[in-house]
Parts: sequence; C-alpha cells; structure tokens
Amino acid sequence: MYTAVKLLSSLLGSLLILVVLSGCGSTTTAPQYKQAEGYRYLERKITDNYYLLSVTSNHKANLLVYAQTQASTLTEQLGFDWYIIVEKNDPDNKKAPYIQTIEIRMGKGIKP
Repeated sequence: MYTAVKLLSSLLGSLLILVVLSGCGSTTTAPQYKQAEGYRYLERKITDNYYLLSVTSNHKANLLVYAQTQASTLTEQLGFDWYIIVEKNDPDNKKAPYIQTIEIRMGKGIKP
C-alpha cells in the first residue's frame, strides 16, 4: 500500500511539474512590420486613441516625414480628426537602417 501511495504521489508531482512548465513553452510572435513606399512601419495600439509608431528606413533625413505620414494615415483610417505627437525618440544609430519612434494621441473635434 505504501508503495502505491508513493508511486501515485510521484506521478502527481511529475504531472504538476509538467503542467507548470507547459505554460513556459507558449510562444509570442514578434510584431510584423508593414511595407510602405521607401520605409517599413509598425503600429502598436496603446489605447483606442493612443498609438506608438516605429518607422524604419535607410534614409535618416526622411524618418520624421515618414512617421508623420503614417500617423496621418492611421488617424484618418480610425476616423479621428487630428493627432498630436506626445513623444518622439530620435534615431541614435549611426548606420542604416534608421528607426524613428513616435507616440501619438488622436482625437475628434477641435484640436487642443
């Protein structure tokens, strides 16, 4: 009887470890950049009207223009009237590809 209880306890312990470790095996896919004319971009939704946009290009001089173009396009697609740049991170890398990241807030009606 003692051996059966010990065996059952060992099996339950192994099963518990297997269940706990199986949660560690879940995979998260990396966000996929979308292609546009001369650059790639990534949109990350923070709230319904707050987004983080990352633009990647080989042309450093055009990065902010590309980011603003994408912000304008997204604002229109989502039915908002305006957007403001809440935060802007300048590219700090010295070689291409360059990355520009901006956070935008969109709204309707009169722009603040």
